[in-house]
Amino acid sequence: MSHPYRFEFTNSPTTTRQRRVRSRDLLAVALAVVLGTLATPQSVQGDLVKLLNGGEVRGKIVASSDGKDKIRLESMTGATIIVDRSDTQFVTTRPAAVEEYESRSRRVKDEVDAHWELAEWCRQKGLQTQREVHLRRLTELAPDHDKAQTILGRVWHQGKWVDKDDLMASQGYVKYKNKYITPQELEVIENTADELERERGWFQKVKLWYGWLDGHHESRKPQGLSNLNAIDDPNAAPAVMKFLSTDSRIDVRELAVGILVRISGTKAITGLVKIALFDEDLQIRTAALDGIGRDHFERAQTAFVKALKHESNAVVCRASTALGQIGDKSSVKPLIEALITVHHYQVAMDIPNNQTYSFSTDGSFSSNTPAVPPGVMAAVRTGQLLPPVFAPSPDAPAPLKKMVTVRIEHVNAETLAALGKLTQQNFGYDKRTWNLWWAAEKNSSGKLKPKG
Repeated sequence: MSHPYRFEFTNSPTTTRQRRVRSRDLLAVALAVVLGTLATPQSVQGDLVKLLNGGEVRGKIVASSDGKDKIRLESMTGATIIVDRSDTQFVTTRPAAVEEYESRSRRVKDEVDAHWELAEWCRQKGLQTQREVHLRRLTELAPDHDKAQTILGRVWHQGKWVDKDDLMASQGYVKYKNKYITPQELEVIENTADELERERGWFQKVKLWYGWLDGHHESRKPQGLSNLNAIDDPNAAPAVMKFLSTDSRIDVRELAVGILVRISGTKAITGLVKIALFDEDLQIRTAALDGIGRDHFERAQTAFVKALKHESNAVVCRASTALGQIGDKSSVKPLIEALITVHHYQVAMDIPNNQTYSFSTDGSFSSNTPAVPPGVMAAVRTGQLLPPVFAPSPDAPAPLKKMVTVRIEHVNAETLAALGKLTQQNFGYDKRTWNLWWAAEKNSSGKLKPKG
């Protein structure tokens, strides 16, 4: 019985010797091909075939005379590898630089100079995402590395490096076309004068009717509720968000969702997305998400994708759930990147000095790291650290408690579930395999496009 893999070795430009390889020979031959390829990283080809058994075959995909059932790859060691298509999960073509990067990254020392050198190499090769990985690791090893911090978009502020976008946002600015402006300026840019005038009118009305709901004017409460339920103008959405969606009473926030769902429109969708991400009540978040009409999925999807990078892991998981419900294939890549996220928390711990500690949510940490307070870990797992600050008790003796930065890596089940819904695939939390599969989908739409 023939084996699905075949190797050809070219001895001269005009003479070719072929042989079929038995199962016991396959590993040795494949290892020789891989070792030969790694020996000359400058000539490595980036195309990759993912096998059903989990293995990988790499080389340059060439046009095949064996029909559509075979895939032919050409390695730089003189071997041609022929694989039965039925034995593959997917095929992807990628630049040679990506393959070379993977080889280099596996050998890089976990040192400042080594990460900087590889980051510079990535810059020269145009691998921006990979470059950022090494710059971030570099700043963990050397927080005072000015060049790396600046490249990552950080600035020195009050004795520490902070993200410039976050700093400006904390000061009330938003980024618009690479410039920082106030929210009011952004409104002027995005809205016409007529729209702004109508919105201002609704602020006065909604504020008045909202005030009638608090019980001080019991006779006016039914009228206020009736007036709010009759709102059908999209320009009222900002006022509804300001006064109703932030109320501590669940029934008032439910009223806000009902109004936004009814009036629909771009402004209402912006409010529903915000509620779906940040309201503390699951029922209200679900109602907001369900209320986003299909005609507005694209706009909402953009906002949820942005939320995948939020500092709160709870928000990341809520955005993932939303994308699993309303997203399309354009959400796949951002979801892959959000499978495993890293967040930093300020916690009070009994330690001898200020340091930054790294550990996982399973409680594992290095031998010289003190145990994580159970309350911190419980709060992290249940998404209660919003914002991510765990302050010490005001009664605790100050000398015994110090604030430290805790780095926690979250494995996001909601994100994996969303990817499964959108792709009908499951590669677990293996980002690399997800990215390989997605590249294959984008490059060939499920069909192999040979090179050469």
